[in-house]
Amino acid sequence: MSNSLVDVHSQPYVAAPPLEPSSLLQVALRIVQTMLDLLAVLIRSVPLWFELLVEIFAPPKPKTIGGQTALVTGGANGIGRAIAAELAREGCHVVLVDLDGENGERVADELRRYNVKTVAYKFDVADYDQVRELHRQVERDIGPVDILVNNAGVLPFLTQDENLPSQIKRMMDVNVLGQFWTVEQFLPSMIRRRKGHIVAIGSASAYTPVGWMRNYVTSKYAVRGFMEALDEELHLIGQADFVKTTTVFPFVVNTRKQLMDKMNRTPGVSTMPKFSPEETAKTVVKAICHNQRKVVVPDAIKAWQLSYYEHIPIKIRRMMDSVLMKGRPIVLD
Repeated sequence: MSNSLVDVHSQPYVAAPPLEPSSLLQVALRIVQTMLDLLAVLIRSVPLWFELLVEIFAPPKPKTIGGQTALVTGGANGIGRAIAAELAREGCHVVLVDLDGENGERVADELRRYNVKTVAYKFDVADYDQVRELHRQVERDIGPVDILVNNAGVLPFLTQDENLPSQIKRMMDVNVLGQFWTVEQFLPSMIRRRKGHIVAIGSASAYTPVGWMRNYVTSKYAVRGFMEALDEELHLIGQADFVKTTTVFPFVVNTRKQLMDKMNRTPGVSTMPKFSPEETAKTVVKAICHNQRKVVVPDAIKAWQLSYYEHIPIKIRRMMDSVLMKGRPIVLD
């Protein structure tokens, strides 16, 4: 087997043997087996549904995260800064990672008033080699990471032409590959210690895609899929009870002025409720403490409710969008 995907796809294609037609007996046996499997699922799900009902009416106590070490990418500004502050208030030691090294140092100084250890690093999470070096320095300076918050991201509408190949690549490198690289570096220690929590800041647009934002929306769908698959992998290797995941799906958060100015000029979007970074951070940290797999900002909306949007017939969805946008197309000047 080749070690390179490039080599695999440059070699002559070899087709798999053709499928043999199934006999009527084989089809019948498959149907019977499927019915038996469904019956087994139904029977085995009864105690699980009961367990879920108990958790709804008597939820377990939130876990304590004081004394743990949390690493927040994009932690110098906006949502990341607010999450770092909220974690410090909970007693977490905080590692800030951001390209804005100057503000990262300033935030680290501010967080020390909570009597926790803080350190700031200037690294680019889109660069695999830099993330490897980040991991080495964090382990040396502050120890293993217990909570990884993948918040760093490139937002839409910040450049004149974000559809240039270089701009698309940068968005995917930061928003998607940055999550791959940090998880690859920090997850093994969590697994060895049987203790950890990985958080990804996604977007509600991963359920409700928005036109004119296809690059950003694509990256956030990727984050959603990455975290779903990661959670399943942790289950398959017997680590799901020890290493938790949380994916956050915010709607509009009041962060960069340039972005908010653009959105406030957009019909429909301008009247949507907006949430502060601090409100978002409180929701994120609460989700960590309660081991929630998915959380929406605002948390009055649930991720399973958002998933229904994907199944609404397209004509009805577009009618809904038209009502929201007051019958006018979005024009981004």
